[in-house]
Amino acid sequence: MMKTVTIGIASLEEVGERVMSAVKSGKFQGHFFSYATPELLFRTFTTPRWQIIRAMTGAGPMSIRELSRRLERDVKGVHRDVKALLEAGLLEHDEHGAIVFPFDTVHVNFTLKAADLAPSTAARNHAHEAPGDAESAQPPRSPRRRAAPRKREPRPAGNR
Repeated sequence: MMKTVTIGIASLEEVGERVMSAVKSGKFQGHFFSYATPELLFRTFTTPRWQIIRAMTGAGPMSIRELSRRLERDVKGVHRDVKALLEAGLLEHDEHGAIVFPFDTVHVNFTLKAADLAPSTAARNHAHEAPGDAESAQPPRSPRRRAAPRKREPRPAGNR
């Protein structure tokens, strides 16, 4: 049987409804990883991390070194991304310490609505202010100055 995970964006209310539906029906509803905003989802699933998920989907247990070879990436970078995916709960360790993505398929599900794409209220309010209003509301800013370069002390002579 194929094991599918659904990754998406859902409000706390939607997640609560899904849990209540599962409790009422007594049936397994599937594996879900839900994020409150697109920004949170994309912070977790960077392009290199999607490559890890793609390489590990249905592949079974794997060492970080083997995963690095398959992805043609440095071990340190892969280790950092694997750690983030482990912390998010998407990857697991098996009994031998290898990493595992325990799913055979990945379904990504989210919808962006017009309201989600609209600028924030603060940005809209600021855009409708008269030019004089915005300038008088904030004190003028002085230009930033660069710090003077530091003078280096000469190194003492001796054994190096």
